[in-house]
Amino acid sequence: MNKALLSHAFIGAALALFGQVREAMPEDSVSRELRKQSIIYNTAMAFNDPAVAKIALYNLITEDPGNHKLYDSLALIYYRYNQNVSAALVAQQAVRLNPDDQFATEIAATALEQIGALDKALTYYEKLYLSNSNLNILYKMSFLQMELERFAEADTSADIIIGDPAAKEITIVFPAIDNAEQEASLDIAAHRIKAMIEEAKGNTDLAKAKYLEVLQMKPGLQVVQQQLRELTKVKKEE
Repeated sequence: MNKALLSHAFIGAALALFGQVREAMPEDSVSRELRKQSIIYNTAMAFNDPAVAKIALYNLITEDPGNHKLYDSLALIYYRYNQNVSAALVAQQAVRLNPDDQFATEIAATALEQIGALDKALTYYEKLYLSNSNLNILYKMSFLQMELERFAEADTSADIIIGDPAAKEITIVFPAIDNAEQEASLDIAAHRIKAMIEEAKGNTDLAKAKYLEVLQMKPGLQVVQQQLRELTKVKKEE
């Protein structure tokens, strides 16, 4: 799960965040400067000028530094233009202002992962999962736990996914040859993680058995076929 993790609903909500802030404020309570910067922000966004939109948001934050929705909007701009360090820093500030801000939590998690801060990313994914019990988030957690060699935790996360009937209805996309894609259900993807955990632990025979189990559930899944070939090659070289 990468940047596609951010749902269209979340992005749509974020784009409307500042408009909601304005609507919630009585006209006579909004300073002239606030109205001015809001017009600049909305105009810049309409004309796809993120640089000007960011300046307007910074000016708005100066006027209203405790408004986490302004940080949400700023984090989204940084995120959409691959400025992941800034996106992570701004999103983390939004979460500090509002610990229940799921949108900022997700941006922080994803941006931190993009810059390789896996420990911190996992912390935010865990926070997000505790708030929404989203199996896609748990799947991402299991991957990061495995990469951080927290194998017991990764295995437990995969088991929770496998044990949830809803996982059979969720689809994961895997790369295939010729830039194509293949789909598999989330529970099958979790079984693949369990195979990868065993491979990472050096349990080659057990990993091979688990990869074969995945291929029995989803014949022709190319990413697993390739992993199995590579595993067999390494074993022969040993």
